[in-house]
Amino acid sequence: MSFKILCCDGGGIRGVITALLIQDLDKSFGIVAGANGFAGTSTGGLISLGLVNGVAIGDIVNVYENDGATIFKPNGWLLEAQAKQQDKAPAQSTAELLGSGPGIFECQYVNTGLQSVAQQLVGSGPLSSASRFVAVNSARLWDPSQNSWEPCTISNGPSNAYRGISMVDAALATSAAPTYFPPYQVGSYGYFADGGTFANNPSMTAMVEAIYQGYASGTSDILMLSLGTGVNPVGISPSSVSNPLDWGVTHWLWPFSDGTVPATALLNLTMDATAELAAIQAGQMLGGNYMRGNVPLAQPFGLDDYKNVGELVSATQDYIKNSPEWAKVRNWVEANWT
Repeated sequence: MSFKILCCDGGGIRGVITALLIQDLDKSFGIVAGANGFAGTSTGGLISLGLVNGVAIGDIVNVYENDGATIFKPNGWLLEAQAKQQDKAPAQSTAELLGSGPGIFECQYVNTGLQSVAQQLVGSGPLSSASRFVAVNSARLWDPSQNSWEPCTISNGPSNAYRGISMVDAALATSAAPTYFPPYQVGSYGYFADGGTFANNPSMTAMVEAIYQGYASGTSDILMLSLGTGVNPVGISPSSVSNPLDWGVTHWLWPFSDGTVPATALLNLTMDATAELAAIQAGQMLGGNYMRGNVPLAQPFGLDDYKNVGELVSATQDYIKNSPEWAKVRNWVEANWT
């Protein structure tokens, strides 16, 4: 019998896309009950920890649709938000002045609202108490044994070093997106940052962890369904690189979009490229035992773009209803998961 893993990408508020895709498949095929394990990064980690904790997928969808303002609670009156207004008319509201992430001199948001939502979704128990396999990715900012930072796959596996931490700590560690939220401290382990820095799509890390922890004997035992948070139409066109020698920090990490160059281009490139690479590699490793579903978006949406969550919902509903690619996912699930 195959060990079935449901994998959920990172992407902030775009996690509503993943949640809606799961909801559609769960209504038809009961994929949540049929899963042997869950894996996620960042917002996908929240979804995965919620599902393993027994939270209904409909309740998770409701969090994304209704609690965006709670999750993204601004970190005071930021100087960079005022700078955004320098070439515009005076701000008419606090929200307009504060703008959206990323933060330049400080984190754009405090994590108190995110923490309250995480506690609602995952409860207060230890990660080791999960009844099914669950794994999330996070970056530990300092490992004293190596005198360096390290990527971490945090799971409830019997030999995982972090299995004793709380589910809330795991949720906050995986979703501490740099410049958006502050680094998150987990007891004596120190501070952690978002796992999207190295594995925004958790497919490969989940596969390795499931095998290493003894849940599967090898890749032939694994059946994996990977769901994304939407394909943002972003990139850097040749016309945007008039002089490659100009591409220092002010281009790669500039916090505002400039023509066809997205804001914080390097951060977005890292998250998008690692997600796509993991999908390619997992497909190569698992062949027909791997399926990926993702929604193409007509315009870019930021991690914190909760005010436009209705557009994300509409795009996902249209994809579910009309996309031949989603029909293929549903056919695969019906043939392999049930």
